[in-house]
Amino acid sequence: MEYLKAVRLSFENLRKNPILMLPETVLFLATYFLTIGLYKFSGLSEFIKTTLAEGQKIDPALFIKDFAQGYTTEIVSSLAIFIFLTFILGAGTEAIKYRMIKKVIQKQAIGIHDLFGGKSIDFWRIIGMKMIVYLVALAVFLCMMLLASFVFSISNGLSTFVAWVTVGIGLAVFVMLSIGLLFRYAILFIEEKNSAATVRDSLHYFKINPKHTLISWIVYIVLAGLFAIASSAVGMIFSYLQGFVSGATAIYFVSFIGAIMAFGVRLIYNVWAGLFLFEAYNAKRLK
Repeated sequence: MEYLKAVRLSFENLRKNPILMLPETVLFLATYFLTIGLYKFSGLSEFIKTTLAEGQKIDPALFIKDFAQGYTTEIVSSLAIFIFLTFILGAGTEAIKYRMIKKVIQKQAIGIHDLFGGKSIDFWRIIGMKMIVYLVALAVFLCMMLLASFVFSISNGLSTFVAWVTVGIGLAVFVMLSIGLLFRYAILFIEEKNSAATVRDSLHYFKINPKHTLISWIVYIVLAGLFAIASSAVGMIFSYLQGFVSGATAIYFVSFIGAIMAFGVRLIYNVWAGLFLFEAYNAKRLK
């Protein structure tokens, strides 16, 4: 497979199908307004106003302690609502996005109707796959902790060395797991697998196609780094521009535009990554 060609093709497909960015944009806006709503619901907004109105000097540690003690129920409720809704919204937008990406990879036209014509089974398969991946990651983490505890108990004073070795092994295992699950969404949608079969086949795919998977992962990570630098640069530029404006409204506006621009950079990468991984998998599918 020509990986650079796949990179260019993925960007070209994104250019031709900007509608692919709409699901994540909707998720961003929904999360943004949800955060604002929960900011008020949690009592944080009122607590900050009261604290500032009293002219108190804010000690961060004391501020957090007082807020947590006074608004425990609201905080717990807000966090639960936020996590639940963003998880549900995230899975829903992913289902729409990846179904559309599959059609693009298979040379099919996409349009507005694809935003509303998703299959409910896609949503539940994504939820199931996420839960399995989280459980696998948790199992690996617990195994590493048990191994570390065992080795530490017999290390006879080599605690620092053991700690570093354990951390190194743990990171290596999680990196391998990340590589092994690289094509999970592509397999889920292109092969129409169920959640458990997707995780199993993704790891099996890595086993039988290690070179292809590794190179695809490297390309994916390198582009992630480049886009992260670009996003940070955009944020720094707009932070610098805030020094040339005065007034809270103007500063907020510049900050907001900067956040939107930085999000735009991340959005382009996220959609490109989906296109690239689907393209890479489709070029060498499971037999």
